[in-house]
Amino acid sequence: MKAVREDRRKNKRWKRRMYGFLSCMGVILLYIVGMSGWIHYVGDNSRGTESDTIIILGAAVWNGKPSNAMKERLDIAVEAYRSGLAKNIIATGGTTTSEPTEASVMRSYLVGKGIPESAVFLEDESTSTIENLDNSRKIMEREKWETAIIVTHGFHTYRSLLMARSLNMNVTAEPVRIKPVAIYYYTLRECAGITYFMGERLLKTIGIG
Repeated sequence: MKAVREDRRKNKRWKRRMYGFLSCMGVILLYIVGMSGWIHYVGDNSRGTESDTIIILGAAVWNGKPSNAMKERLDIAVEAYRSGLAKNIIATGGTTTSEPTEASVMRSYLVGKGIPESAVFLEDESTSTIENLDNSRKIMEREKWETAIIVTHGFHTYRSLLMARSLNMNVTAEPVRIKPVAIYYYTLRECAGITYFMGERLLKTIGIG
């Protein structure tokens, strides 16, 4: 009888652990599905409003030239500038390789599209989105600009807005609405990035981070 009772206790412990594991997986799945939906909603429905400047978030450089992703962002910025949404552009992005900085490649492309060089401001020291935005904020403070339009890809829009507003920036977004082939990968990456960013902010708020 003692052995039977012990087996029953083991079975109950195993079932509790299994239920706990399945519950955790269910919560994670619901979060991913819900957050993915919100990421795409924000990317599809964001619109830039008339502002002091446009901030183009960094993207890859290929052999000294803009990557396809960078071109897509640059073309949106050119369109926004020509439509009168802003009179200035901040090109962002540094480099960790032998390639020229993302910001300098952006400037060359923008000038080639007819944007006056005097309207393009370089933020060429950052290596991440939060640095893109924080350094752009400093340029805005220096130039006494109060509002900005963020140009990035749709899947990246929600996290970019979260970060900008955490820096007390008054921003809207004009996203690239072309979805990359690997959209599911990028969406999952954004879910992870948003979770990390919000967790980091929470820890800082309570004085741990």
